Amino acid sequence: MIPAILIGRKGSKGFPGKNTFKVLGQPLCYYPTEAAKKTKLIDQIYYSTDCPLLKEFAISNKYKVIDRPENLAQSDSNPEEVFLHAYNEVLKDLNVKEVELIILLMANCVTITSEKIIEGINILRDNPEYDSAVTVSSYNSYSPHRARKLDDNGLLVPFISFDKFE
Repeated sequence: MIPAILIGRKGSKGFPGKNTFKVLGQPLCYYPTEAAKKTKLIDQIYYSTDCPLLKEFAISNKYKVIDRPENLAQSDSNPEEVFLHAYNEVLKDLNVKEVELIILLMANCVTITSEKIIEGINILRDNPEYDSAVTVSSYNSYSPHRARKLDDNGLLVPFISFDKFE
């Protein structure tokens, strides 16, 4: 049994509504779950969220919803506690004591592919001493200056006006 848990909340301060923001006609949360579905190795997808729009999207796509408590839906909530809560809810739902693997997806991670998920599953199956496999991205810098959004014409523009950084 391999379930996937998508983590997403409604209260983003840097980019309000980012998890349901549409890119190429789909909300951001669509892309990681679509990649998970395409692996054909994931038995059930769960959405751990406090966001009504994410819940609606999950239900309309036959994913299960884990209602995230308010204390785990804050900007300073501990990600490990968020995951542990979701994991325990999955175990209860599946009525099992353990699962083979858990695929953890971030609602706004549109670059994950089914091939990367399969690669991670295979790495973990081939190396039982490993406790996790993660994807990473390499950037020369991490700065709000790099953040972009689509304007009304579908063009990329700075998410935060550059004059705010002076």
